[in-house]
Amino acid sequence: MSTGEAGSLVVDYFRFSSSIADYLKSSSLVISHAGSGSIFETLKLGKPLIVVVNEDLMDNHQSELAEELAERRHLFCANPQSLYEIILKMNLESIVPYHPGDATPVAKLINRFLGFPDD
Repeated sequence: MSTGEAGSLVVDYFRFSSSIADYLKSSSLVISHAGSGSIFETLKLGKPLIVVVNEDLMDNHQSELAEELAERRHLFCANPQSLYEIILKMNLESIVPYHPGDATPVAKLINRFLGFPDD
């Protein structure tokens, strides 16, 4: 991990981790790629998040998730060209906390449909 300082701003980054939770404990803002694991792990920890979509991915699937969560005001969505502007204009108080849903009823319905026993 590398750290750079400018006044009271401290920027930390890392290239890969199977879990980003350890890196987020003292973070006041997270800027991440738009992978679903990174998004939901950060949202569950209640950290403000800007996701930067990789528009070069096939079918641009990251943008669908990021834009939907941005529309619901759980995070901010950017691309590399708009990141600076998003940082300048964002209002962290506009963020709506993310509360994960319970997938158990859907899983039970699918299991029942496929003939698996209820647990």
